[in-house]
Amino acid sequence: MHIWLSGPRACRTKRAASAGMALAGLLPLLAACGGSPSADANGKGPTAPSGSAAAQREDTKLAAMLPKNVRDSGQLVVAEGDDYPPLVSLGSDNKTLIGMEPELMTSVGQILGVKVKFSKTSFDSIIGGVQSRRYDLAIQAMLDKPERRQHVTFVDYFKTSSAILVQQKNAGSIGSLGDLCGHTAAVENGTAQVDDINAQAKKCKAAGKPAAKPLVFPDSVGCFQALSTGRADAFVGGTPTVAYQAEQSHGQMKQVGEPYRFLPYGILVNKQDKKLVEAVRQALQKLIDNGSYAKILKRWNVESGALDRATVNGGTTT
Repeated sequence: MHIWLSGPRACRTKRAASAGMALAGLLPLLAACGGSPSADANGKGPTAPSGSAAAQREDTKLAAMLPKNVRDSGQLVVAEGDDYPPLVSLGSDNKTLIGMEPELMTSVGQILGVKVKFSKTSFDSIIGGVQSRRYDLAIQAMLDKPERRQHVTFVDYFKTSSAILVQQKNAGSIGSLGDLCGHTAAVENGTAQVDDINAQAKKCKAAGKPAAKPLVFPDSVGCFQALSTGRADAFVGGTPTVAYQAEQSHGQMKQVGEPYRFLPYGILVNKQDKKLVEAVRQALQKLIDNGSYAKILKRWNVESGALDRATVNGGTTT
């Protein structure tokens, strides 16, 4: 399923060119493999697996729970990224979104009887965007953490963890956060992994070892490029994208150690929009119950993150 990305596009040309250069440096990290997105015949970028989820029937009861402005406009404005495969990425034309997240949100919108209009934004600005009602919802591989619930409500849609990716040559020396003392780790701005590396740096110093050094980028493309060129010794990120890149590298990169901090990813909703929270939760539950949710996750090879039920603020640890 391809979804057109709308919203502010002032930086799209520059960003797309930068992403293309980064991905070129990462090949064969994005070579075709299994059911995951793969580069097209011209090497222009990922393409979606064949087929798509079945169209969903509108639930008029849930549609009636939407805010009046959403019902009147016939669309939900949803903040989303474009650089976290296989959950979300730009397709081969650098204009359309592909991945588990946009496909899932499109199906939720069909049940609610509205179109989903995706708006590109950076990871570290989506909470503020939902709070200010610039976006009705947001989905961008964000962990449902207690401190974030002070600002937004989460409808959980996927269970995940954090993991470490290294070049194969470093797999013997780096196997955990504790092994990052004296090493540089690429992390995406605004993520929990930034806190992880900063916390590990303090532990290294307390143990009399050189500190771990975070190398922070605005998106995961920069992280992967830094790792592939040797500027960073490791990338610490969400397990789905770490596992994806390790699989696509054909042995050049390796996921090391055990994943840690298991928490769900959540769809962000304004805390005041309680009916919208429940409408989204019930729509997601319908997708789980009718089997469409499982099919979407299978298409993107992320079945291991499936939830048994849609929950609200289900993350329980920091």
